[in-house]
Amino acid sequence: MIRVFVVAILMALSPLAQAERIFEGEKVVEVFHSQDFDANLAKAEEGDVRAQYLVGAAYLYGLDEKEVEVDHEKGRYWLEEAAGQGAAEAYSELARIYRDGMGVEKNIRKFEEYLAEAGGRGLLSARSHLLDLYRDGDPELGLGPDEEKYLYWLEITAEDGLTMSMRNLARRYHQGRGLERDLAKAFEWIMRAVELDDMSAQRMAGEYYQKGMVVEQDLVKAYMMYDLAGTASIEQREAVAERMTEEQVKEAISRSWQWQLERNSYRPSSNGNCRVPDDQIAHRSYPLLAARELLQQFIREQVHGPRLIHECPDRAA
Repeated sequence: MIRVFVVAILMALSPLAQAERIFEGEKVVEVFHSQDFDANLAKAEEGDVRAQYLVGAAYLYGLDEKEVEVDHEKGRYWLEEAAGQGAAEAYSELARIYRDGMGVEKNIRKFEEYLAEAGGRGLLSARSHLLDLYRDGDPELGLGPDEEKYLYWLEITAEDGLTMSMRNLARRYHQGRGLERDLAKAFEWIMRAVELDDMSAQRMAGEYYQKGMVVEQDLVKAYMMYDLAGTASIEQREAVAERMTEEQVKEAISRSWQWQLERNSYRPSSNGNCRVPDDQIAHRSYPLLAARELLQQFIREQVHGPRLIHECPDRAA
């Protein structure tokens, strides 16, 4: 109930329905430095929100290329104009103004409010800042950690596709820390990070498949995930392999290699990238798979070079 109340407050401060990033997919620093300041000033006076932001930022920090000197008051004015039109980037700059006292007295309440506005309007950098702020606190600002706000922004950034947030949210659901324990939700968030090829999430998924938590125990998938997870999971991968048949290990390695090939990603420690001696391929494979193994091995060596391919462990009976 408390979390719902906190979320309601944050949503009031951050009206997502009015979300607006005015530099979607652009390199803002380059746009800032290459701007035609005089032209933008004229546009700003006519109500152009991008121009208002750029002019405000030019006054706030100065713009040597156009001989614009720092004027915090003018900078704040134009940024407030841009924020009034919903510009997330402008809210972020206003947060900095009140955090650092740029032409105004420091005001931490306004800093939080404006940063929440920027985050609520979709600015990813603001969301990451809020996540760190409420997780760790900031003694210099007199702010301590805030569990409820942290969980709110943790879920927001997880939905944004930040794999670190996906993993941390999964851990919270797994442990029941701050949230009701829910292994199904934990696994769901892990797998969303796995699909983004996050190696730490793949290690976590390996444990779920190995132990049969929420999902049916599947040693082939467990081995595959540990193989994809890199050097940190070699020990777990080899422990699982001891409980598998040779055919199961071969299938897991094949799946790992297919994953890496499809995503053009490479794990030096992966058994999917090892080299089977040519004279072992026939007796290590089903006959119909021997040709495929030879072809895959040839492609691996062409892509990664023979120096990056290690020898497969000998599992021959």
